[in-house]
Amino acid sequence: MQVRHAFRALLPRAALTGTALTAVTVLAPAGGAGAASSPSSAPGVTANSITVGSISTQTGTLAANFSSLIYGERAYYDYINAQGGVNGRKIDYKYQLDDGGNPTTFNQLANTLINQDHVFAVTGVGTAFFSPNLFVESGIPTYGYNVTGNWATAPNLFAAGGSTQYYPAGAPATAYLARQTHSKSIAVLAYNVAASANACQGGETALKAAGYDVSYSDLQVAYPGSTVATDVQRMKAAGSDLVVSCMDVQGNINMARAIKQYGLHMTQLWLNGNDQSTLNENESLMQGIYFSISHVPFGAPQSEYPGLKLYETEMKKYEPSYADNELALQGWESAALFVEGVKMAGSNLTQANVINADNSLTAFTAGGLRAPTNWKEAGHTGHAPPYCSAYIKVSGDKYVPTLNKGKNDFVCFESIDPKKNPVYPLPAGTPAPA
Repeated sequence: MQVRHAFRALLPRAALTGTALTAVTVLAPAGGAGAASSPSSAPGVTANSITVGSISTQTGTLAANFSSLIYGERAYYDYINAQGGVNGRKIDYKYQLDDGGNPTTFNQLANTLINQDHVFAVTGVGTAFFSPNLFVESGIPTYGYNVTGNWATAPNLFAAGGSTQYYPAGAPATAYLARQTHSKSIAVLAYNVAASANACQGGETALKAAGYDVSYSDLQVAYPGSTVATDVQRMKAAGSDLVVSCMDVQGNINMARAIKQYGLHMTQLWLNGNDQSTLNENESLMQGIYFSISHVPFGAPQSEYPGLKLYETEMKKYEPSYADNELALQGWESAALFVEGVKMAGSNLTQANVINADNSLTAFTAGGLRAPTNWKEAGHTGHAPPYCSAYIKVSGDKYVPTLNKGKNDFVCFESIDPKKNPVYPLPAGTPAPA
C-alpha cells in the first residue's frame, strides 16, 4: 500500500485453490504455442503485436495504495518481449491510464480503452473504484487487483490470486499464529470501508464461533487511521495480546506507534506493509511484527525458489525500485496469467480463447511464485481447500520466513475450522524448495 501495496489487506484474501492441484498440461492446437503468428481479427492484434492497457490510481490521495501495479506488469512484458514475445507477437503495453482515484474518470477511461483504443485486453486494473459492467459486457480479458469484492462470477475477470473473496479462510491462519505465539486474547481493527471491514469481520466471526476470545473489535476506524491510538488504549484495557489489522500501511504504522507509546506487549499480524521501503522507514516500530502472505517471501533463498529468482532478477533489471513491492508482484502475476492464456490460445488468438485457456488452469502459480489458484474450479465462483499462505516476521532490517515446517515457507489448511493445524506435506502445486 504505498509504493506500498493497495488496500490489499483491506481483504485477507485466501488463495483460491481447488482440490485438483497438479499442474495442468495443455496441448496447444496445431500451429499453436511457439508457432509463427497467424492473422487475427481480434482487436488490438497485428501480425507482430498485441496491444494491451491498464487503468490504475497513479495520482491523488489513494495513489500510494495502487500506483506500483503497473511496474510489475511492465517488467513482465519487457521480460517476455526480450524472449521474442508470445507466439511471434510482442506485447505492446501501450496504455497505462490514471483514474486519479475518481470513479467517474475510471469509467470514462474504461470506455476509452475498450471502445476507442480497441485494446485486446485490460491487463492491469488497480483502483478502489473498479466497476465491472463494461468489462463484462464487452467480454474483454481483464486482469488486476481485487479490493472491491466485485470481480467474482464473470469468466473474463481475473483478479490476481482468485476473483472470489472468501473471508472465513483467513481465520485458520490467525488462530494458528495465536497458538504458536501463546496469545490468548485477540483484537481486530479495520477501516470503516466495506473492503476492510468485511474482511476482518469474516475472520472475527469464524474465530468467535470456534471459541477464541475476541476481546476487542473496531471495524469502523476512520481512514487513514489517525484515531487508532484510542483503539490501542481500549485494547490495553481489554487485555488483548494479539491484534489483527485489516488497515493499510499508514494505519498500521499509527497503530504500532501507539502500541509502543502505551507500553503494550502484544503480537501484531498485519495484512499490509510487506515491502522493504516500509521497513526501512519504520524499522524500530516493526520489530517482531508478523505478516501472512500468499506468495513466496521476498527473503526466501532464490536458489530454492526459481520463480522468485526470475521475478527478482527481471524486476531488478527493468523496474529496480519495485523489486520487493507486493503490489508490483501482483502486476507481474496478472501479466503472467494473461500471457499464459495467449500462449495456450496458440494460432487461434481471440479474446474468448484466451479467457477459456486461463479458465482451464487448475494450479496457476505465476511460475512458482505464489500459492496455486484453481481457475477451473474455484477462481470465479466459490472456494475450496487447501488455503495456503506464508508467514514472515520482521527481524532487524529483514522479513524472515517463520512458523513453517522444515524448509517449506508455506502453511496450508484443508479446513476453515480455526482449530485445525496446517497439513504437511504441502498440497501438490504449492511452491516448495527446488
